[in-house]
Amino acid sequence: MAPPPVKRSAWATPALLFIAAIWGTTFSLLRESLRAFHPVELMALRFTIATALLAAIYAPRIGRMRGQWIRDGLVTGLAAAVGYLTQVMGLVTISASRSAFLTGTYIPLTPFAAYFILRSRPGAGEGLGVALAFAGLCFFSAEAGFSPKPGDLWTLACAASFAVQIVLTNIAARRSDPVAVTLVQLALSTVLGWTCVAARGGFSTPWSAVPWGVIIYLAVVATTIVLVLQTWALGKTPPVRAALIFSLEPIFAALFAAAFFAERMSARELWGASLILAGVLTSELWAPAKAWLRTRVAARRAEG
Repeated sequence: MAPPPVKRSAWATPALLFIAAIWGTTFSLLRESLRAFHPVELMALRFTIATALLAAIYAPRIGRMRGQWIRDGLVTGLAAAVGYLTQVMGLVTISASRSAFLTGTYIPLTPFAAYFILRSRPGAGEGLGVALAFAGLCFFSAEAGFSPKPGDLWTLACAASFAVQIVLTNIAARRSDPVAVTLVQLALSTVLGWTCVAARGGFSTPWSAVPWGVIIYLAVVATTIVLVLQTWALGKTPPVRAALIFSLEPIFAALFAAAFFAERMSARELWGASLILAGVLTSELWAPAKAWLRTRVAARRAEG
């Protein structure tokens, strides 16, 4: 069944900004947590708690889930799960800053994913916004560098998966219940996480060493709440514009690290942040500015 047209909402952009801010807080928390236990163990625990919580809330409606909702959840969940898995696989061999930069390449990849899946081309404002945001991302993470190491390739696969997920979720959220889609996504990621844990020989970290406060925050706020909100908001926002708003994540991450971990932004990072903001503003204001200019030109012609 083809999805209905995108129905815009005034709350979609603030919701995506909130999501980017929450994801920004997870960067330093994940970095600290990975010192305590393996990435796939973190993924398994995080998604198990998130799935159980959302299933408990959604329980009265689980029996009424439609086949289309489940299919959409499986398709989008597969893209998301592959993204999460390849990201943690990359984090085993590369630094967090390098991972953040390479993951951010989903920004220029999203327009290509939108074209191949939806046959939609970004407008001039979105195209310019993507270019500015990616240039800013390069400035922001210039010290990360790039070379074709295994960790780099895993993380590039993560970026491609996230780009596809943004586009597929845009389709799914227009024809399916966002909470149902998110629940299936979480369940699939949980299964994948525990499958990876089993492949490693089981959960090896002592339960007393698990940073439960961080895990609960990641599961409840950064996963359950954020993914339900993301599924809804992506159904109200063109994929390329959503990717541009998500490009603010490293800025929120730097602000969070400065506030709580005494880290400071370098001059290069400030330039990068400025370019990312310019990209987002260009995308958001291009159409209104173009319409205003067209109106002014028409008015002057009428006066003359």
